[in-house]
Amino acid sequence: MEHLSSDERMMGEALAEAASALEAGVFPVGAVLARGAQVLGRAHKSMASNHLSHAEMNLFHRVFMGDYRFSRADGLTLYTTLEPCVMCFGTLLHLPIARLVYAMEDAYGGCASVTLTGAPLRHQHRPVEIVAGVRRSEAKALFATFLDTTSELFWREGGAPPFQAAVRGTGRADV
Repeated sequence: MEHLSSDERMMGEALAEAASALEAGVFPVGAVLARGAQVLGRAHKSMASNHLSHAEMNLFHRVFMGDYRFSRADGLTLYTTLEPCVMCFGTLLHLPIARLVYAMEDAYGGCASVTLTGAPLRHQHRPVEIVAGVRRSEAKALFATFLDTTSELFWREGGAPPFQAAVRGTGRADV
């Protein structure tokens, strides 16, 4: 039996969410929020061509609505199959999330490597540990299947060329 690290196990949960999105014909991003080995919530991108239905945002709405009692001291980790965009990463900074673990970099719109130098003070003092590349090949395979089977015009006409090149191995080198 293969031994998986806790990050690999939790990323497996996010990959399962992404597979659910793919089965529905939606861009396969899955996200899981955990405290240690406890899954606090899970979600996937829920609508095609909707800029607000990102997996992370859907997850944040499920876990952090109302009177939640989490703090940064709880050591919450967000697992996602794709490097978060500026909207999702910015929201993450407002929440009590201490770690971000993602499977595949987003050569088109990922923002996890953005530095906060010069950002408002509120954001400069919210360090987030970032771990990239966990189960990357599995996430990449889901994205490749999506690109090969989608009927969405944006993707069929070659939208997000850097992302498509990274998925297909024709651009940015695999990490």
